[in-house]
Amino acid sequence: MSRVLFLGLVPALSLLASCSGTPDPRTVEGTLGYMAQAVEAGDARMLFRVVDSRARHAMISIVADRHRAAELVRRTYPTDQRDAALAALGDAADASDAPALFAHRCGAPCMQGIGALVGPPANVRTAGQETFVRTSKGTEIVLFRKNAGDWYGFVWRTAELAAERDRANRDLHVIEENAATYERSAASTASGGPRRASACTG
Repeated sequence: MSRVLFLGLVPALSLLASCSGTPDPRTVEGTLGYMAQAVEAGDARMLFRVVDSRARHAMISIVADRHRAAELVRRTYPTDQRDAALAALGDAADASDAPALFAHRCGAPCMQGIGALVGPPANVRTAGQETFVRTSKGTEIVLFRKNAGDWYGFVWRTAELAAERDRANRDLHVIEENAATYERSAASTASGGPRRASACTG
């Protein structure tokens, strides 16, 4: 979507803002206005703040586990295994934080696609913790919030990120076990353990 279209979108949603002029994501209208402003500004970090909290928390966990795994790989893995092990950790190992991971994965085309969905709400239906918004443009946006008074967040790859979070956590446990094995082996070699064992062979 062009910048010209976004320039038209934000004024159309200006009525969704609070009296201070800043959209309030504790309301459906404010969340849509906040999304529109973030997309118009091309600010992925701003947009991250109104991503479904389940997806945000998953990304936070993924980045933390991948960083910890990368640190262990660099410190303990044999040189000939290090590069492949680091590559297997994926882009989250290189992201500075969860908003940076979101920005990497939701570039300009992704943000434009999200922006294309945003419009003034025509119909709002809530089912449990999810709110289904049909806009005046005929598009639908699904919002989530856990408790009344929380910020809403638009649903974005929630199930996919939950699965990735669990995978990153499992991978970290494996890497921790491998790291402990490599450290014991290095300590044994440094103390002359393997040399004593080989001297007794045969």
